[in-house]
Amino acid sequence: MQKILIAPWGNFSRWEEVIYSFDGVEKESESSLSAIYESIKPDKVYILVLDTLSKLESENYDEIVKEVKEKTEDFITEKLGIKNFEVIVCPGVGTFFDRDTNRTYKFLGNLTDYYSYALYELSKRLDGDLEVHLDLTHGLNYMPVLTYRVIRDLLEALAIKNKVRLVVYNSDPYVGREKEKLSIHIVEDEIVKPYYDFKGINVEFLRTVGFIDKKESGNLKKEINMNPKIKELKAIKQNINVFIASIVYALPLMYSTFYIQNEKIKPYLDEIVNIFQSKIKINCNDKIITRPLFLTENFNSLVMAWFISKVCELEEHIKEELSIEEIEELADTIFRENKYVQFVKREMNSIRNIANILVNEYGIEELEKLHKKWVPIYKFRVDKEEKFKFDNFLAHGGFEKSITQIFISDYTIEKEVIEKDGKIKEKLKVKLSKKATRLRYNPEYIIEENGIKKFIFNYKNKKGEIEKIDIFKELEKELLNKK
Repeated sequence: MQKILIAPWGNFSRWEEVIYSFDGVEKESESSLSAIYESIKPDKVYILVLDTLSKLESENYDEIVKEVKEKTEDFITEKLGIKNFEVIVCPGVGTFFDRDTNRTYKFLGNLTDYYSYALYELSKRLDGDLEVHLDLTHGLNYMPVLTYRVIRDLLEALAIKNKVRLVVYNSDPYVGREKEKLSIHIVEDEIVKPYYDFKGINVEFLRTVGFIDKKESGNLKKEINMNPKIKELKAIKQNINVFIASIVYALPLMYSTFYIQNEKIKPYLDEIVNIFQSKIKINCNDKIITRPLFLTENFNSLVMAWFISKVCELEEHIKEELSIEEIEELADTIFRENKYVQFVKREMNSIRNIANILVNEYGIEELEKLHKKWVPIYKFRVDKEEKFKFDNFLAHGGFEKSITQIFISDYTIEKEVIEKDGKIKEKLKVKLSKKATRLRYNPEYIIEENGIKKFIFNYKNKKGEIEKIDIFKELEKELLNKK
Protein backbone atom coordinates (compact mmCIF):
# COMPACT_ATOMS: atom_id res chain seq x y z
CA MET A 1 0.00 0.00 0.00
CA GLN A 2 1.46 3.33 -1.08
CA LYS A 3 1.89 5.96 1.62
CA ILE A 4 1.37 9.65 0.75
CA LEU A 5 1.85 12.75 2.89
CA ILE A 6 -0.13 15.88 1.95
CA ALA A 7 0.06 19.32 3.58
CA PRO A 8 -1.52 22.70 2.79
CA TRP A 9 0.83 25.59 3.64
CA GLY A 10 0.43 29.31 4.22
CA ASN A 11 3.34 31.79 4.16
CA PHE A 12 6.30 29.63 5.25
CA SER A 13 8.75 32.57 5.09
CA ARG A 14 7.41 33.74 8.49
CA TRP A 15 7.71 30.42 10.30
CA GLU A 16 10.06 30.05 13.28
CA GLU A 17 12.08 27.04 14.36
CA VAL A 18 10.50 25.03 17.16
CA ILE A 19 10.84 21.45 18.39
CA TYR A 20 8.13 19.26 16.88
CA SER A 21 7.42 16.01 18.73
CA PHE A 22 5.57 13.04 17.24
CA ASP A 23 5.54 9.31 17.94
CA GLY A 24 8.93 9.32 19.68
CA VAL A 25 10.52 11.59 17.05
CA GLU A 26 11.67 15.09 17.97
CA LYS A 27 12.77 17.44 15.21
CA GLU A 28 13.98 21.02 15.46
CA SER A 29 12.35 22.49 12.40
CA GLU A 30 10.22 25.27 10.94
CA SER A 31 7.56 22.74 9.91
CA SER A 32 5.68 19.87 11.53
CA LEU A 33 6.25 18.02 8.26
CA SER A 34 9.81 17.10 9.32
CA ALA A 35 8.78 14.98 12.33
CA ILE A 36 5.83 13.34 10.54
CA TYR A 37 8.00 12.59 7.51
CA GLU A 38 10.70 10.92 9.62
CA SER A 39 8.12 8.89 11.54
CA ILE A 40 5.90 7.57 8.71
CA LYS A 41 8.47 7.56 5.84
CA PRO A 42 6.04 8.33 3.00
CA ASP A 43 6.57 7.31 -0.62
CA LYS A 44 5.59 10.78 -1.82
CA VAL A 45 4.89 14.23 -0.35
CA TYR A 46 2.53 16.82 -1.88
CA ILE A 47 2.65 20.42 -0.64
CA LEU A 48 -0.26 22.71 -1.55
CA VAL A 49 0.53 26.43 -1.53
CA LEU A 50 -1.29 29.53 -2.79
CA ASP A 51 -0.32 31.83 -5.63
CA THR A 52 -0.80 34.63 -3.07
CA LEU A 53 2.87 34.05 -2.13
CA SER A 54 3.88 35.74 -5.37
CA LYS A 55 5.38 39.24 -5.56
CA LEU A 56 3.40 39.74 -8.81
CA GLU A 57 6.36 40.87 -10.90
CA SER A 58 5.17 39.27 -14.14
CA GLU A 59 1.98 39.57 -16.20
CA ASN A 60 2.30 35.93 -17.20
CA TYR A 61 0.43 33.63 -14.80
CA ASP A 62 2.72 30.69 -15.62
CA GLU A 63 5.62 32.79 -14.37
CA ILE A 64 3.71 33.54 -11.16
CA VAL A 65 3.19 29.81 -10.58
CA LYS A 66 6.84 29.11 -11.36
CA GLU A 67 8.01 31.79 -8.90
CA VAL A 68 5.91 30.40 -6.04
CA LYS A 69 6.80 26.81 -6.85
CA GLU A 70 10.54 27.48 -6.94
CA LYS A 71 10.65 29.44 -3.66
CA THR A 72 8.62 26.65 -1.96
CA GLU A 73 10.93 23.98 -3.38
CA ASP A 74 13.98 25.89 -2.16
CA PHE A 75 12.53 26.15 1.35
CA ILE A 76 11.75 22.42 1.51
CA THR A 77 15.14 21.38 0.17
CA GLU A 78 17.20 23.78 2.28
CA LYS A 79 15.20 23.84 5.52
CA LEU A 80 13.54 20.41 5.68
CA GLY A 81 15.86 18.17 3.68
CA ILE A 82 12.97 16.29 2.04
CA LYS A 83 13.57 14.98 -1.49
CA ASN A 84 10.54 12.99 -2.73
CA PHE A 85 8.09 15.89 -2.86
CA GLU A 86 6.02 17.91 -5.32
CA VAL A 87 4.65 21.43 -4.91
CA ILE A 88 1.16 22.23 -6.23
CA VAL A 89 0.36 25.94 -6.59
CA CYS A 90 -3.36 26.67 -6.17
CA PRO A 91 -5.40 29.87 -6.69
CA GLY A 92 -5.96 31.94 -3.55
CA VAL A 93 -7.89 35.07 -2.61
CA GLY A 94 -7.34 37.87 -0.11
CA THR A 95 -5.54 41.13 0.59
CA PHE A 96 -2.06 40.88 2.10
CA PHE A 97 0.50 43.42 3.31
CA ASP A 98 4.14 42.45 2.72
CA ARG A 99 6.56 43.98 5.26
CA ASP A 100 9.56 43.21 3.05
CA THR A 101 8.31 45.26 0.09
CA ASN A 102 6.01 47.56 2.09
CA ARG A 103 3.30 46.84 -0.49
CA THR A 104 -0.29 45.58 -0.36
CA TYR A 105 -1.16 42.67 -2.65
CA LYS A 106 -4.70 41.89 -3.76
CA PHE A 107 -5.89 38.55 -5.14
CA LEU A 108 -9.43 38.86 -6.45
CA GLY A 109 -11.50 35.81 -7.38
CA ASN A 110 -13.68 33.08 -5.97
CA LEU A 111 -12.50 31.32 -2.81
CA THR A 112 -13.89 27.94 -3.92
CA ASP A 113 -11.44 27.85 -6.85
CA TYR A 114 -8.94 26.51 -4.32
CA TYR A 115 -11.12 23.44 -3.73
CA SER A 116 -11.79 22.92 -7.46
CA TYR A 117 -8.18 23.26 -8.52
CA ALA A 118 -6.82 21.10 -5.67
CA LEU A 119 -9.44 18.46 -6.55
CA TYR A 120 -8.34 18.55 -10.20
CA GLU A 121 -4.62 18.29 -9.38
CA LEU A 122 -4.83 15.64 -6.65
CA SER A 123 -7.24 13.48 -8.65
CA LYS A 124 -4.36 12.95 -11.10
CA ARG A 125 -2.06 11.72 -8.34
CA LEU A 126 -4.16 9.37 -6.21
CA ASP A 127 -4.63 5.77 -7.32
CA GLY A 128 -4.71 2.19 -6.04
CA ASP A 129 -4.56 1.03 -2.43
CA LEU A 130 -3.54 4.12 -0.51
CA GLU A 131 -2.63 5.43 2.91
CA VAL A 132 -2.97 9.21 3.00
CA HIS A 133 -1.47 11.28 5.83
CA LEU A 134 -2.82 14.84 5.91
CA ASP A 135 -1.02 17.46 8.00
CA LEU A 136 -3.24 20.51 8.57
CA THR A 137 -0.83 22.32 10.92
CA HIS A 138 0.21 25.12 8.55
CA GLY A 139 -2.86 25.76 6.39
CA LEU A 140 -4.02 29.38 5.99
CA ASN A 141 -7.64 30.34 6.79
CA TYR A 142 -9.83 28.34 4.37
CA MET A 143 -7.06 25.96 3.26
CA PRO A 144 -7.38 23.24 5.97
CA VAL A 145 -11.14 22.74 5.68
CA LEU A 146 -11.15 22.79 1.86
CA THR A 147 -8.10 20.51 1.62
CA TYR A 148 -9.72 18.05 4.01
CA ARG A 149 -12.88 18.12 1.89
CA VAL A 150 -10.87 17.48 -1.30
CA ILE A 151 -9.06 14.53 0.26
CA ARG A 152 -12.29 13.11 1.70
CA ASP A 153 -14.15 13.37 -1.62
CA LEU A 154 -11.36 11.68 -3.56
CA LEU A 155 -10.62 8.94 -1.03
CA GLU A 156 -14.27 7.98 -0.61
CA ALA A 157 -14.44 7.48 -4.40
CA LEU A 158 -11.10 5.65 -4.44
CA ALA A 159 -12.42 3.29 -1.73
CA ILE A 160 -15.04 1.93 -4.17
CA LYS A 161 -12.39 -0.49 -5.46
CA ASN A 162 -9.36 0.00 -3.19
CA LYS A 163 -8.22 -0.21 0.41
CA VAL A 164 -7.88 3.34 1.72
CA ARG A 165 -6.75 4.76 5.05
CA LEU A 166 -6.76 8.42 6.11
CA VAL A 167 -4.72 9.85 8.99
CA VAL A 168 -5.09 13.57 9.84
CA TYR A 169 -2.60 15.57 11.96
CA ASN A 170 -2.42 18.93 13.67
CA SER A 171 0.11 20.32 16.14
CA ASP A 172 -0.15 22.37 19.30
CA PRO A 173 -0.49 26.10 18.48
CA TYR A 174 2.70 28.15 18.28
CA VAL A 175 2.61 31.07 20.72
CA GLY A 176 5.95 32.69 19.91
CA ARG A 177 8.31 31.20 22.51
CA GLU A 178 11.83 30.49 21.29
CA LYS A 179 12.61 26.77 20.80
CA GLU A 180 9.10 25.94 21.94
CA LYS A 181 8.22 22.24 22.02
CA LEU A 182 5.02 21.43 20.12
CA SER A 183 3.32 18.04 20.09
CA ILE A 184 1.77 16.78 16.87
CA HIS A 185 -1.59 15.08 17.39
CA ILE A 186 -3.52 12.53 15.35
CA VAL A 187 -6.92 14.13 14.81
CA GLU A 188 -8.38 11.30 12.77
CA ASP A 189 -7.31 7.78 11.79
CA GLU A 190 -9.75 5.59 9.90
CA ILE A 191 -10.32 3.15 7.11
CA VAL A 192 -12.28 5.10 4.50
CA LYS A 193 -15.57 3.64 3.31
CA PRO A 194 -16.77 4.07 -0.28
CA TYR A 195 -19.23 6.78 -1.23
CA TYR A 196 -21.59 6.51 -4.21
CA ASP A 197 -23.82 9.56 -4.06
CA PHE A 198 -22.10 11.50 -6.84
CA LYS A 199 -23.61 14.54 -8.52
CA GLY A 200 -24.44 14.76 -12.20
CA ILE A 201 -23.15 17.53 -14.45
CA ASN A 202 -24.94 20.40 -16.16
CA VAL A 203 -23.47 22.51 -18.96
CA GLU A 204 -21.93 25.48 -17.12
CA PHE A 205 -18.36 24.66 -16.07
CA LEU A 206 -17.08 28.23 -15.79
CA ARG A 207 -18.88 31.35 -14.59
CA THR A 208 -17.97 35.00 -14.44
CA VAL A 209 -17.46 36.63 -11.05
CA GLY A 210 -19.81 39.37 -9.88
CA PHE A 211 -17.26 42.17 -9.65
CA ILE A 212 -16.47 42.53 -13.40
CA ASP A 213 -18.60 44.70 -15.71
CA LYS A 214 -21.47 43.26 -17.76
CA LYS A 215 -19.77 43.76 -21.11
CA GLU A 216 -16.66 41.81 -20.11
CA SER A 217 -18.87 39.14 -18.54
CA GLY A 218 -20.92 38.82 -21.72
CA ASN A 219 -17.84 38.58 -23.94
CA LEU A 220 -16.31 35.87 -21.74
CA LYS A 221 -19.52 33.82 -21.74
CA LYS A 222 -19.76 34.08 -25.52
CA GLU A 223 -16.12 33.02 -25.95
CA ILE A 224 -16.58 30.02 -23.64
CA ASN A 225 -19.74 28.89 -25.43
CA MET A 226 -17.99 29.13 -28.82
CA ASN A 227 -15.01 27.04 -27.66
CA PRO A 228 -14.95 23.78 -29.73
CA LYS A 229 -13.98 21.62 -26.74
CA ILE A 230 -16.79 23.05 -24.62
CA LYS A 231 -19.24 22.36 -27.45
CA GLU A 232 -18.02 18.76 -27.62
CA LEU A 233 -18.34 18.42 -23.86
CA LYS A 234 -21.93 19.65 -23.91
CA ALA A 235 -22.69 17.05 -26.60
CA ILE A 236 -21.36 14.11 -24.53
CA LYS A 237 -22.65 15.46 -21.20
CA GLN A 238 -25.56 13.04 -21.16
CA ASN A 239 -23.29 10.04 -21.82
CA ILE A 240 -21.11 11.09 -18.87
CA ASN A 241 -24.18 11.47 -16.65
CA VAL A 242 -25.37 7.99 -17.65
CA PHE A 243 -22.01 6.56 -16.58
CA ILE A 244 -22.19 8.44 -13.25
CA ALA A 245 -25.74 7.12 -12.76
CA SER A 246 -24.58 3.55 -13.39
CA ILE A 247 -22.27 3.90 -10.36
CA VAL A 248 -24.75 5.84 -8.19
CA TYR A 249 -27.65 3.41 -8.72
CA ALA A 250 -25.63 0.15 -9.07
CA LEU A 251 -26.54 -0.65 -12.68
CA PRO A 252 -23.97 -3.25 -13.84
CA LEU A 253 -25.15 -3.62 -17.44
CA MET A 254 -25.36 0.15 -17.90
CA TYR A 255 -21.82 0.38 -16.50
CA SER A 256 -20.43 -2.29 -18.84
CA THR A 257 -22.29 -1.14 -21.97
CA PHE A 258 -21.97 2.63 -21.61
CA TYR A 259 -18.73 3.03 -19.64
CA ILE A 260 -16.92 6.30 -20.47
CA GLN A 261 -13.16 5.96 -20.83
CA ASN A 262 -11.36 8.36 -18.47
CA GLU A 263 -9.06 9.36 -21.35
CA LYS A 264 -12.13 10.75 -23.12
CA ILE A 265 -13.02 13.09 -20.22
CA LYS A 266 -9.52 14.32 -19.32
CA PRO A 267 -8.96 16.69 -22.34
CA TYR A 268 -12.15 18.59 -21.45
CA LEU A 269 -10.96 19.13 -17.87
CA ASP A 270 -7.61 20.37 -19.14
CA GLU A 271 -9.31 22.77 -21.54
CA ILE A 272 -11.56 24.23 -18.81
CA VAL A 273 -8.54 24.83 -16.55
CA ASN A 274 -6.65 26.35 -19.48
CA ILE A 275 -9.51 28.81 -20.16
CA PHE A 276 -9.75 29.63 -16.42
CA GLN A 277 -6.01 30.40 -16.15
CA SER A 278 -5.69 32.17 -19.51
CA LYS A 279 -8.15 34.87 -18.43
CA ILE A 280 -6.29 35.76 -15.22
CA LYS A 281 -5.15 39.40 -15.26
CA ILE A 282 -2.08 40.59 -13.40
CA ASN A 283 -1.44 44.26 -12.67
CA CYS A 284 2.23 44.40 -11.67
CA ASN A 285 2.17 48.12 -10.82
CA ASP A 286 -0.80 47.99 -8.45
CA LYS A 287 0.00 44.42 -7.33
CA ILE A 288 -3.45 43.06 -8.14
CA ILE A 289 -4.35 39.68 -9.62
CA THR A 290 -7.90 39.31 -10.96
CA ARG A 291 -9.66 36.08 -11.91
CA PRO A 292 -12.78 37.01 -13.91
CA LEU A 293 -13.86 33.36 -14.13
CA PHE A 294 -14.44 30.73 -11.48
CA LEU A 295 -14.73 26.95 -11.61
CA THR A 296 -18.26 25.72 -10.88
CA GLU A 297 -19.76 22.71 -9.09
CA ASN A 298 -20.24 21.20 -12.56
CA PHE A 299 -16.48 21.30 -13.05
CA ASN A 300 -16.05 19.53 -9.70
CA SER A 301 -18.57 16.87 -10.77
CA LEU A 302 -16.70 16.43 -14.06
CA VAL A 303 -13.45 15.90 -12.13
CA MET A 304 -15.19 13.26 -10.01
CA ALA A 305 -16.65 11.61 -13.14
CA TRP A 306 -13.14 11.37 -14.59
CA PHE A 307 -11.77 10.08 -11.28
CA ILE A 308 -14.42 7.37 -10.76
CA SER A 309 -13.99 6.30 -14.38
CA LYS A 310 -10.30 5.78 -13.61
CA VAL A 311 -11.01 4.07 -10.28
CA CYS A 312 -13.82 1.81 -11.54
CA GLU A 313 -12.24 0.65 -14.79
CA LEU A 314 -12.47 -3.15 -15.01
CA GLU A 315 -11.45 -3.91 -18.60
CA GLU A 316 -12.71 -7.49 -18.63
CA HIS A 317 -16.20 -6.29 -17.65
CA ILE A 318 -16.49 -3.41 -20.13
CA LYS A 319 -18.45 -4.97 -22.97
CA GLU A 320 -21.98 -5.16 -24.33
CA GLU A 321 -22.97 -8.46 -22.72
CA LEU A 322 -22.30 -9.97 -19.31
CA SER A 323 -22.79 -13.42 -17.83
CA ILE A 324 -24.66 -13.81 -14.55
CA GLU A 325 -21.30 -14.71 -13.01
CA GLU A 326 -19.70 -11.46 -14.26
CA ILE A 327 -22.63 -9.39 -12.99
CA GLU A 328 -22.24 -10.95 -9.55
CA GLU A 329 -18.50 -10.16 -9.68
CA LEU A 330 -19.35 -6.49 -10.26
CA ALA A 331 -21.84 -6.63 -7.40
CA ASP A 332 -19.07 -7.93 -5.14
CA THR A 333 -16.42 -5.40 -6.27
CA ILE A 334 -17.31 -1.86 -7.35
CA PHE A 335 -20.90 -2.07 -6.07
CA ARG A 336 -20.22 -4.02 -2.88
CA GLU A 337 -21.08 -1.14 -0.50
CA ASN A 338 -23.74 0.47 -2.70
CA LYS A 339 -27.19 0.45 -1.06
CA TYR A 340 -28.79 -0.38 -4.43
CA VAL A 341 -26.74 -3.57 -4.95
CA GLN A 342 -29.51 -5.54 -3.20
CA PHE A 343 -31.64 -5.05 -6.33
CA VAL A 344 -28.90 -6.55 -8.52
CA LYS A 345 -28.45 -9.61 -6.29
CA ARG A 346 -32.21 -10.17 -6.07
CA GLU A 347 -32.54 -9.83 -9.85
CA MET A 348 -29.73 -12.31 -10.56
CA ASN A 349 -31.40 -14.84 -8.30
CA SER A 350 -34.69 -14.23 -10.12
CA ILE A 351 -33.07 -14.56 -13.57
CA ARG A 352 -31.41 -17.86 -12.66
CA ASN A 353 -34.90 -19.20 -12.03
CA ILE A 354 -36.58 -17.29 -14.85
CA ALA A 355 -37.38 -20.38 -16.93
CA ASN A 356 -39.38 -22.11 -14.16
CA ILE A 357 -42.65 -20.30 -14.89
CA LEU A 358 -42.30 -20.88 -18.62
CA VAL A 359 -41.58 -24.61 -18.30
CA ASN A 360 -44.29 -25.32 -15.75
CA GLU A 361 -46.93 -23.25 -17.56
CA TYR A 362 -46.19 -24.23 -21.15
CA GLY A 363 -43.80 -27.22 -21.04
CA ILE A 364 -40.12 -27.86 -21.80
CA GLU A 365 -40.79 -27.39 -25.51
CA GLU A 366 -41.28 -23.64 -25.00
CA LEU A 367 -37.86 -23.37 -23.35
CA GLU A 368 -36.27 -25.31 -26.22
CA LYS A 369 -37.68 -22.74 -28.67
CA LEU A 370 -35.83 -19.95 -26.83
CA HIS A 371 -32.64 -21.94 -26.20
CA LYS A 372 -29.41 -20.46 -27.65
CA LYS A 373 -31.15 -17.31 -28.91
CA TRP A 374 -31.15 -13.72 -27.70
CA VAL A 375 -34.62 -13.33 -26.22
CA PRO A 376 -36.24 -10.36 -24.42
CA ILE A 377 -36.76 -11.15 -20.72
CA TYR A 378 -40.47 -10.31 -20.95
CA LYS A 379 -40.95 -13.48 -23.07
CA PHE A 380 -40.38 -15.51 -19.90
CA ARG A 381 -43.00 -13.63 -17.91
CA VAL A 382 -46.60 -14.76 -17.61
CA ASP A 383 -47.99 -11.41 -18.81
CA LYS A 384 -45.48 -11.23 -21.70
CA GLU A 385 -46.07 -7.48 -21.94
CA GLU A 386 -43.51 -5.38 -23.79
CA LYS A 387 -43.74 -2.02 -22.08
CA PHE A 388 -40.84 -0.10 -20.53
CA LYS A 389 -41.31 1.39 -17.05
CA PHE A 390 -38.51 3.53 -15.65
CA ASP A 391 -39.36 2.73 -12.03
CA ASN A 392 -38.96 -0.95 -12.85
CA PHE A 393 -35.65 -0.18 -14.55
CA LEU A 394 -34.15 1.11 -11.27
CA ALA A 395 -35.93 -1.41 -9.04
CA HIS A 396 -34.54 -4.31 -11.10
CA GLY A 397 -30.92 -3.10 -11.15
CA GLY A 398 -31.22 -1.94 -14.77
CA PHE A 399 -32.47 -5.35 -16.01
CA GLU A 400 -35.87 -4.08 -17.13
CA LYS A 401 -37.74 -6.85 -18.99
CA SER A 402 -38.55 -4.85 -22.16
CA ILE A 403 -35.02 -3.73 -23.00
CA THR A 404 -32.90 -6.59 -21.59
CA GLN A 405 -32.23 -9.76 -23.57
CA ILE A 406 -31.09 -13.13 -22.24
CA PHE A 407 -29.06 -15.86 -23.97
CA ILE A 408 -29.49 -19.31 -22.42
CA SER A 409 -26.98 -21.92 -23.56
CA ASP A 410 -26.75 -24.27 -20.59
CA TYR A 411 -29.23 -25.35 -17.94
CA THR A 412 -30.26 -28.28 -15.75
CA ILE A 413 -33.77 -29.58 -15.04
CA GLU A 414 -34.79 -31.33 -11.85
CA LYS A 415 -38.11 -32.77 -10.77
CA GLU A 416 -39.46 -31.49 -7.50
CA VAL A 417 -42.26 -33.28 -5.64
CA ILE A 418 -44.61 -30.93 -3.77
CA GLU A 419 -47.40 -31.94 -1.41
CA LYS A 420 -50.23 -29.45 -1.06
CA ASP A 421 -53.70 -29.96 0.45
CA GLY A 422 -53.07 -33.70 0.62
CA LYS A 423 -52.25 -33.86 -3.07
CA ILE A 424 -48.85 -34.66 -4.53
CA LYS A 425 -47.76 -32.59 -7.50
CA GLU A 426 -44.66 -32.85 -9.65
CA LYS A 427 -42.92 -29.61 -10.57
CA LEU A 428 -40.00 -29.00 -12.89
CA LYS A 429 -37.14 -26.86 -11.63
CA VAL A 430 -34.84 -25.23 -14.22
CA LYS A 431 -31.49 -23.88 -13.11
CA LEU A 432 -29.53 -21.68 -15.54
CA SER A 433 -25.73 -21.75 -15.65
CA LYS A 434 -24.15 -18.58 -14.17
CA LYS A 435 -21.23 -18.74 -16.57
CA ALA A 436 -23.12 -19.62 -19.75
CA THR A 437 -26.20 -17.41 -19.30
CA ARG A 438 -25.60 -13.94 -20.69
CA LEU A 439 -27.50 -10.65 -20.62
CA ARG A 440 -27.39 -7.59 -22.83
CA TYR A 441 -29.52 -4.60 -23.82
CA ASN A 442 -31.42 -4.96 -27.07
CA PRO A 443 -28.96 -3.54 -29.66
CA GLU A 444 -31.87 -2.27 -31.77
CA TYR A 445 -32.49 0.40 -29.13
CA ILE A 446 -28.86 1.62 -28.98
CA ILE A 447 -27.83 4.30 -31.48
CA GLU A 448 -24.37 5.86 -31.88
CA GLU A 449 -23.60 8.92 -33.98
CA ASN A 450 -20.28 10.81 -33.91
CA GLY A 451 -19.25 9.03 -30.73
CA ILE A 452 -22.47 10.02 -28.91
CA LYS A 453 -24.69 7.17 -27.72
CA LYS A 454 -28.47 7.12 -27.35
CA PHE A 455 -30.67 4.45 -25.78
CA ILE A 456 -34.24 4.74 -27.07
CA PHE A 457 -36.99 2.18 -26.51
CA ASN A 458 -39.59 1.94 -29.28
CA TYR A 459 -42.99 0.34 -28.80
CA LYS A 460 -46.50 0.33 -30.24
CA ASN A 461 -49.22 1.93 -28.14
CA LYS A 462 -52.82 0.70 -28.03
CA LYS A 463 -53.59 2.69 -31.18
CA GLY A 464 -50.79 0.93 -33.04
CA GLU A 465 -48.66 4.07 -33.13
CA ILE A 466 -44.90 3.96 -32.53
CA GLU A 467 -43.87 5.73 -29.32
CA LYS A 468 -40.37 6.33 -28.02
CA ILE A 469 -38.87 6.49 -24.53
CA ASP A 470 -35.45 8.09 -24.21
CA ILE A 471 -33.91 5.97 -21.44
CA PHE A 472 -30.77 8.14 -21.13
CA LYS A 473 -32.93 11.23 -20.73
CA GLU A 474 -34.98 9.58 -17.97
CA LEU A 475 -31.87 8.34 -16.16
CA GLU A 476 -30.11 11.72 -16.44
CA LYS A 477 -33.21 13.47 -15.07
CA GLU A 478 -33.28 11.07 -12.11
CA LEU A 479 -29.59 11.76 -11.39
CA LEU A 480 -29.80 15.56 -11.69
CA ASN A 481 -32.98 15.82 -9.61
CA LYS A 482 -31.94 13.55 -6.75
CA LYS A 483 -31.72 15.18 -3.33
